[in-house]
Amino acid sequence: IRTSELKLKRITSWIFLAVEAVLFCTFVAMDIANHSAENIVKYIAIALVGIMGLRAGKNKDNIVVTIGLLFTMIADVFLILVGNFVAGVCVFICVQTCYTIRFSFMSGKPLVGELLKRLLPGLILGSLATYFLGINVGIVVAYACSFAVNFAHGFELHILKPSPRHLRFAIGLFLFACCDICVGITNLRPGFLTEQMIRNAEVMTWIFYLPSQVLILSTTDALSLKKPQK
Repeated sequence: IRTSELKLKRITSWIFLAVEAVLFCTFVAMDIANHSAENIVKYIAIALVGIMGLRAGKNKDNIVVTIGLLFTMIADVFLILVGNFVAGVCVFICVQTCYTIRFSFMSGKPLVGELLKRLLPGLILGSLATYFLGINVGIVVAYACSFAVNFAHGFELHILKPSPRHLRFAIGLFLFACCDICVGITNLRPGFLTEQMIRNAEVMTWIFYLPSQVLILSTTDALSLKKPQK
């Protein structure tokens, strides 16, 4: 890649981060104020992450992460704009499947084994939860099984093969998990928590969520923040 192209990529990367920071501050302030238009701002912020992923490059790692980010955009259409919880979580299972494929690339472990390790427990436990507790709980259990293994493998991979990229991916998944915990609190509304604590969890959901997606994006070649060498 020519130096001029690298400079342009660096400039657009910093512009992207600046725009995301503005959107982040905007929707957090709107969330606290309980403004009705907050969901539009949130979705724009997430959509920009997916769009930026399209310039990540054509190697298999970049492609699978970009597909995961695009699935995230689709999931949030259902969860934020349409309000279809089951469809949204189903698409998020596809997101975690993309990251499972990435772990297979990173670790060199067979893909079939990695998929079975996540999807089989999710299928069994999700089916049982659906039968006894309903589809909403069942689909969450299936998703949680996949995400829990990915979350653990994220930190395992960084410990075994330490690198800044692996660390950013692990932290991104950690923030993603914190977001999901807040979503669970908001939707399940456990009786031992006060209404204010549940409201705080609702606000914290996106404080964790958008940074998690930007960190995951930063593990691809979509962002270039360093000055190109002459």
